[in-house]
Amino acid sequence: MACNCDILIDIMPRLIFKFLILIALLFALSFELAGCIPYIIGRRYPGYPPSYRTPKYYPPKQISHNVEVGIASWYGPGFQGRPTASGQIYNMYDLTAASKTLPLDSYAYVTDLKNHRSIEVYVNDRGPYYGDRIIDLSYAAARALNMVGPGTAMVRIQYLGPKLIVSNITNSYNVKYIPPIFGYTLQFAAYTKKSKATNKVKQMKKVVPGVRVITKTVRGIFYYKVVFGKFKNLKDAYNFAKIITKYGYDVYITKIG
Repeated sequence: MACNCDILIDIMPRLIFKFLILIALLFALSFELAGCIPYIIGRRYPGYPPSYRTPKYYPPKQISHNVEVGIASWYGPGFQGRPTASGQIYNMYDLTAASKTLPLDSYAYVTDLKNHRSIEVYVNDRGPYYGDRIIDLSYAAARALNMVGPGTAMVRIQYLGPKLIVSNITNSYNVKYIPPIFGYTLQFAAYTKKSKATNKVKQMKKVVPGVRVITKTVRGIFYYKVVFGKFKNLKDAYNFAKIITKYGYDVYITKIG
């Protein structure tokens, strides 16, 4: 028996070391899979805990011209993995947002009024409930606007519409918005100033020849998106995005439309 104990004492440090290595590898893998890319607009999650109660629905108030201006904040690690008001699980690396007024399962453009950076977010949660803030962005959305450090920013929110809409029906905002269904593209940034988008293209062309600016107009407001490529499936877009991020750029995988 003493001999067996000696053997156990001898191999125990090696077993602990191997266990720690395994934990480190799993952590690194999870970070890579959930890290800076991809940011996927409106990604759905399979189910949520059956004990979670469906939250009360608060109808949105009418926003003049579908635009609201106010202070945005962001929320991240402390809420990671928790159910949102829509029942989806919060992932700080998705382009999502919490709003007190916009309908759940809808889309909106959020623009930082200081640096003119814009991002399209998917509203799947309620909040914020601090002060007079009008929207709480995910970490990914806040990073896209360069507001992670400051924590808050003055933004303009432009409501786009619900996730799904019948083509011959107009919602209460008198806006028809059909989610894109033509594959994926890689987006590096979006601005409301064309000059900023053009400068970004000049910078990106050194690494990604073929990067270009596409324009999207929503009720008279122009959004200039710096994008690259067309990918039929998410896997191809993700693999290419991983290559680009090695050069230090953030990449957002979005749907074409």
